[in-house]
Amino acid sequence: MGGGDGRSTPPTGFADPGTLAVLVVFTLLLSTIAGVGSAMRAATARDILRADGAERIEISPLPSTGTRGNLNAEKLTLVESVDGVRQVVPDYTSSLRSPRGGELPRVSLQTRSWGSTVRPPLTAGTVPNPLPPDQIVVPAHVQGVDFRAHLGERVRMSYTVPPPPEPAASEEESTGERERPRSAPGEEAEDEQRAQAATVAHSASEISETIELRIAATYDPRWHADGPDTAYVAPRTAAVLAAAAQGTTAERVHAVNGADRVGVVVEKDADPAEVAARLRDMGLGAFPLVDRERNLIRTVEVWYYIALLGVLVSAVLLGFRGVGRFTAAGGPGEGALVRGAALGLGVGVLATGLGVLGALVLRAPMEEFLGLRIQWFTLVPDPRRALIAAVLPALATFAGAAVGYGRSRGLG
Repeated sequence: MGGGDGRSTPPTGFADPGTLAVLVVFTLLLSTIAGVGSAMRAATARDILRADGAERIEISPLPSTGTRGNLNAEKLTLVESVDGVRQVVPDYTSSLRSPRGGELPRVSLQTRSWGSTVRPPLTAGTVPNPLPPDQIVVPAHVQGVDFRAHLGERVRMSYTVPPPPEPAASEEESTGERERPRSAPGEEAEDEQRAQAATVAHSASEISETIELRIAATYDPRWHADGPDTAYVAPRTAAVLAAAAQGTTAERVHAVNGADRVGVVVEKDADPAEVAARLRDMGLGAFPLVDRERNLIRTVEVWYYIALLGVLVSAVLLGFRGVGRFTAAGGPGEGALVRGAALGLGVGVLATGLGVLGALVLRAPMEEFLGLRIQWFTLVPDPRRALIAAVLPALATFAGAAVGYGRSRGLG
């Protein structure tokens, strides 16, 4: 009687909840990673490869990259002598800010050498080749300032220089032999306040200098391969600003202290990887500019195939276990195959759609991390990978159910 009641109960519970959850997660990851990889490839092609990035090499000053010594004038001459090198641009990092009472609202910008990396995507204006020392390329809008409204204008910017050294103390002051007249108790506080005010005024007038620059062009601020809020000036101007911050001369920075990095453009028919290898043999940490993006894309591809394997294993396991659960509930084995395929297809379509939404949510963090522009439609996986994410769970679940059904019949 109880057996008859059991057979009359509709067969439910095909899916093991734990295995089903794993399949959903892996399918969602598969779709999301496919979209992220698609966007990274599109952004790299648009903002790096098409902007002469495929012809560029970057030399780092860090000893961990293989560089021995500073990237000074001697090293630059050495780089220029290498076969296949067309242009060498030293990069000097400093900063500029708008002075109080100037033409611009308060804004602070990092400065780097124009030409030391790929050209940013311009939104307005043009950049002469080479960029003149009195011109600057800035983000279109940053820190609430719309630089497009100032395109072509000459603006004053201030930069920091070290304060002058304190004058040497006289012998009387150093030995304390000269006794200073004692102030009245009420006058001591006033004297101290006047001294502090004089020190602040002296510092403010001595540690800031101004430079007048013409805004030649603006670029899309979503592109920030050199970090956010970055402006570009001529290498000579960048060296002057860096020298001022270091309390030395531009000539010494160029000849002795060295650049913060060096951008190298190779000849059209030269292989950047081969030129970079020659430079590394000379004790310079040189690598093709696109290596970072290519390595990131390869990493994403590895995770894609890990997620793909996870979908296959979990879907097959779901189908295999589902047959046993389904037949144990009194359902026919052939029905388990259909139910498994339908369940896998539902999971695939739903999780693929959620994965695309997940990739879209990651657009802003990806732009922040990569420093490249991510267009929303590039986050949608290509049709082939979208189809794989949607259909593979169904096929794998059906296969797992078929194996389980065949095994149960064999045992029977």
